[in-house]
Amino acid sequence: MKDKGRATKSNGSSRQRLSDLLRSVDELNASIKSEKRKLVEIASPLDLMELRAEKAEKAAKAGDVALEALKILQKNSLEIIRAGDIAMAALRATIRENDADAAEKQMALEELAKVIEKNTVSLKASALAFSAVNELAFHDELTGLPNRRLLNDRLWQIIANNKRWDSYSAAIFIDLDKFKLLNDEFGHEAGDELLIAVGKRLQHCVRETDTVARYGGDEFVILLSRLNGNLVEARAEAEEVANKILASMAAPYKVHVHQNHDPVAVIDYQCFGSIGVAMFGGDDTEANSILDWADEAMYWAKSEGGKTVRIYDAKNSTEQTLIGLYELATHNDIETANHGIRTRQYVKTLANRAKDMNLFPGELTNQIIERLFKTTQLHDIGKTKIPYAIIHKKEKLTPEEWVEMKKHTTYGADILRAAKKQNTSLSDFLNTAIDVAEAHHERWDGTGYPKGLAKDDIPLAGRLMAIADVYDALISKRSYKNAWTHKDAVNEIVSKVGTQFDPLLVEAFKLEEDHFNLIAENAID
Repeated sequence: MKDKGRATKSNGSSRQRLSDLLRSVDELNASIKSEKRKLVEIASPLDLMELRAEKAEKAAKAGDVALEALKILQKNSLEIIRAGDIAMAALRATIRENDADAAEKQMALEELAKVIEKNTVSLKASALAFSAVNELAFHDELTGLPNRRLLNDRLWQIIANNKRWDSYSAAIFIDLDKFKLLNDEFGHEAGDELLIAVGKRLQHCVRETDTVARYGGDEFVILLSRLNGNLVEARAEAEEVANKILASMAAPYKVHVHQNHDPVAVIDYQCFGSIGVAMFGGDDTEANSILDWADEAMYWAKSEGGKTVRIYDAKNSTEQTLIGLYELATHNDIETANHGIRTRQYVKTLANRAKDMNLFPGELTNQIIERLFKTTQLHDIGKTKIPYAIIHKKEKLTPEEWVEMKKHTTYGADILRAAKKQNTSLSDFLNTAIDVAEAHHERWDGTGYPKGLAKDDIPLAGRLMAIADVYDALISKRSYKNAWTHKDAVNEIVSKVGTQFDPLLVEAFKLEEDHFNLIAENAID
């Protein structure tokens, strides 16, 4: 009887959970429909960007809730079908052994068959719904291409296959040149139409076994799998495909110009791309760096005026030149080895969003964002001068130890200034690194350290890094604390707007919080 009581309680809990989930799906879907209706009331590109981000966030949440609800529905239907099959088999055996009450038993069999059929239909319907929701979770809504989540999954699969077959593959990072001009001059409908057309052209340039993904905004990533086992020949194959993509993109696109959301004209619009290529094999330790390499090569292409292909080469990489500093930065803090990898991706994501929103005109060019990306990994380099016992202490620091810990910002700036004197060719990069290291613990209200700077007196690089650093610290497990959930970390940052963090950057952060979460998931300690 106790087991039955527990089962009844469990079933009731399951039904209540399912009811709550379905109600949440309805509420979220209603909210999304409401946001769609707002499209006709868009006043500016900034309004549109904010609305799209909110809509995407709500759609993602609806998808997650719907998936959980569908899993419960499927589980319940399967359990009913299995129980019904067992009961029907038992009844048939009883009829064969004893035909007493055969008519009543036959009626019970027919009723059970109806129940099973009903739940079989329900199971098929939920399977179709599951497939549809799964499609939304792993594909870009506008272009239908794989999104970042599916791209990362495919990347890991390709690395595993490379290891098995001793082959090489390539990641091709594509950024559209001057895409913003089209949006500004002809509106977002024209921009959306171009993105869809570019996605189709990219698919025609590669094999069906390759992956074409929309990475975000006007960026696309292609994964070429199973190239030649010889690196030189594999690189030649990848370069040939990249040049094929470049030529394909150069042909004019037919784009509709809209007025009040209705097409009124068709124009020929030529859009080029900057393309970066990174080769990789079967070394899974490189997984978190492959797209960064391709991205770096893309920025190299863009810095030369675009419309070109560049291939990542570690020997000639600025990042490779800085590798000694990176190793120094993590030497005394092994526990946070991936912290630098994650935070530089957070900073790049946040800076790109702020650039798209035009929050800091002239302060966030592509070149500056690239410098931020390459140097934010050095933000805690000053900790190399902090005693090991303080860095790794599991208990709360004493006031004296805390005073020493806070010196890592000035120590870091001093180390980087010394490095700049010895590497004058890296002055621009190291100036950015100095701003990040020295200012990422300053606070918007002037109560931070080491200089007590406030508001716009804090270098923008430091204000960007402050959000990235705090978010990652909150969601990471450390010897002295448990990891916070993504939602709690977001709420904490939003609650400190105007006191600890730049209000404009917090607005940009709220629009990119899902990307922050994805970055964290893909570079776990």
